[in-house]
Amino acid sequence: MSEPNTPLPTRVDRAARVEGVVQVVIMLAIGAAAAAASFTHVHDVAEAHGQPGWLAWADAVVLELMSVAGGLELRRRKRLGAHLWFPAVVLVVAVVLSLGAQVVEAEPSVIGWLAAALPAVGFLAMVKIALGRAGHGPAVTVPASAAVPDGPGRPQPPPTVADDGPPPATVDDEIRDLLPVARKAADDLAREGRPLSREALADVLRRQGHAMSNARASALVKLIRDQPARPEASTGDGDAPPTTGKADLPTAAVTGSPS
Repeated sequence: MSEPNTPLPTRVDRAARVEGVVQVVIMLAIGAAAAAASFTHVHDVAEAHGQPGWLAWADAVVLELMSVAGGLELRRRKRLGAHLWFPAVVLVVAVVLSLGAQVVEAEPSVIGWLAAALPAVGFLAMVKIALGRAGHGPAVTVPASAAVPDGPGRPQPPPTVADDGPPPATVDDEIRDLLPVARKAADDLAREGRPLSREALADVLRRQGHAMSNARASALVKLIRDQPARPEASTGDGDAPPTTGKADLPTAAVTGSPS
């Protein structure tokens, strides 16, 4: 008896979740081992150079927490599209000090220096991987019925489903302020033949100087799709006059004169 076929998207999502869990466990293990090794080296060096007792422990704790806090703040700012220079400087200084404490106690040989530097290098590698995970979130799944056709000749939605009112009250004020700019960016993407997605919209708005997180870009994409702009009423020559709600009757019918 054959097993029921599992849809491909479900299998891919399950594999991605398992892979993500395994990667997080590996990152935590490497980070914990690197922190323990660095903590021990910093404590021993501080104690051997005039920082006895609790002072050596304080030096080790402060340096390790600086590394962790700098890495977390760097990841948070990258996710929000903010400036990264200050947490990056804090992280580099903490790692350099930790690396110096590890190397100074190593055997004076190339192998000894490499072995002593391995925990700090491993910690930097984990920070780099974590930053990559922050910059590339999961892709937004777009139903086929909601996909935006390429090219300038895409069909406009019927006016009856358009909503000229403001976004719902639950929408963040910053997202509401960015909505007109996001609509223009979506039109630019359509003219370039690029599909509307979270990554594409965030890239355009960031290039224009707007701070844009993945969550904010997703909310803007949803608003653009759920509340399409009403097509402007044409006012040029030759257009049909607006209707008044009454049927246009022949003159004869109105005056009672025979046709």
